[in-house]
Formats: sequence, C-alpha cells, structure tokens
Amino acid sequence: MNISLRLANYISRYAPSRKRVTAYLEKKNCQNPVELLSDNGYDESLMADMWMRSFVSLGKGKREMSMKLMKKEFPKEMIGDKIELFDSEIHDWEAHRSSIMHQIQTLEQRGKSHRIISIQITGKYPYFRDEITELLTDRNDTDNLQKEVQKYKYRYNIEDKKIREKMIASLLRKWFSYSDIKNSLSSE
Repeated sequence: MNISLRLANYISRYAPSRKRVTAYLEKKNCQNPVELLSDNGYDESLMADMWMRSFVSLGKGKREMSMKLMKKEFPKEMIGDKIELFDSEIHDWEAHRSSIMHQIQTLEQRGKSHRIISIQITGKYPYFRDEITELLTDRNDTDNLQKEVQKYKYRYNIEDKKIREKMIASLLRKWFSYSDIKNSLSSE
C-alpha cells in the first residue's frame, strides 16, 4: 500500500493536526512530508472544524474543547479562533433540547430520581442549567419512587422495621426526598 493511500486513511480516520500528520509521515520514513500533505489537500483548519462540530454535538464546554484540541496538538491561535467561531453553537439551547429531553426520558425509565437526573445532565450541559431545571420541575418524581417501593415490597417484607429502615436508606441514597418516601410508605 503506497504512502499516499495510507496518509488519506490516517487523515480520514483521525482528523489529526499538522504536527501529528508530520510525525506519522516521519514514522513511515516519508521523504517530503510537506509536499505530500499539499498534494493530498490537507487542511488543518478543516480538521479542527471537524473536531469542534463533534464537541458541540456532544455538549462539551469551551474549556474542555480547548483542552482536547491542545492534546491533539492543534496551534493555540487556531483553537481560540475556532472556539470564537463556534461560540453561538456552543450555547444554542434549541440545538441541544431534543438530545437533553431524550436523556431525561432514558434516565426516568431507568428509575432515577429527578435530583440525580438534574445533577448528571447539568454536569454534561452546564450552560443550560436553568432550562434543564425548568424541564424537570414540570415532571413528577412519584412514579419512579413508587416503582422502587414496589420492588422492595415484592422482594422483602417491608412491615419489618429493620427492612423498612434499610429500604428508606436505600431510597435516600438514590436521592429521593425523605418526605416523598414517607408519604409513599404511609399511602401503602
């Protein structure tokens, strides 16, 4: 396999910085790496754009983006320019709304409390803390709590005081509120 095909494969697979491509070509004992790059139409700015689009779609923050691009050995000036260029997309709620809603629904189906959901998703999307809180205030946590209580009722005799205390402690570790747990158990 000739070096030109290997280079094209490497670029399409890793979207590397110029520094990394040059190191790759030197490792492969290429005679003129700069000339080979220009012949293949390598554009470092395009590679950084590809990484930025990926990071934006994953909801990464500016600091995390710049750290990852630095690890990939892109020039600092280019990193700053790309973050400025993608700034409007980084903070666009409408672009991330459907993804966040899907993640909330998935976590609810897994029986997570809304506090846990809030912590996990705001950790992932810190720019949208207020919007996520607003989405979660519209939802009710009692269904997930009832599911958990039913699991305990099915497995154990919750009339026993020690088992009941263990169940309450377990539900508290899952971040359900104590008052909701007491209300749920009193209704049982």
